[in-house]
Amino acid sequence: MDKIKYLIMLGGSLILLGIIFKIIGLGGPWAAISFSVGGTLKLLYLVLGTRSGLIKPGAEMGLLALGLVLIFAAVYLRKTEQVLYLYGWLLSAGILVKILFVILFIRKQKRYRKELAVE
Repeated sequence: MDKIKYLIMLGGSLILLGIIFKIIGLGGPWAAISFSVGGTLKLLYLVLGTRSGLIKPGAEMGLLALGLVLIFAAVYLRKTEQVLYLYGWLLSAGILVKILFVILFIRKQKRYRKELAVE
């Protein structure tokens, strides 16, 4: 697990860096690149961890998918004037669902690791 743990840390750091780039208004594609690479590294962590048996995915992955769909919908609707008011609601809901996913995922992985340690 320690071998691929750096992927999730680096991915989260790049996403945080992308948020900082957006907040300070840095021009160019740097925020989008940071978000894309960070998200890809986090996805790679999930795939490699699942394939190696170190991560046990479950129903909480549905929360991840729902959170991502809500966030992508919010970003898309931000560019349309007719439904701009939905942007804040969808973005907030997407972030809350992703936070719930992280909490459930961490709790489940701790239980799974305890089961592996006992066996």
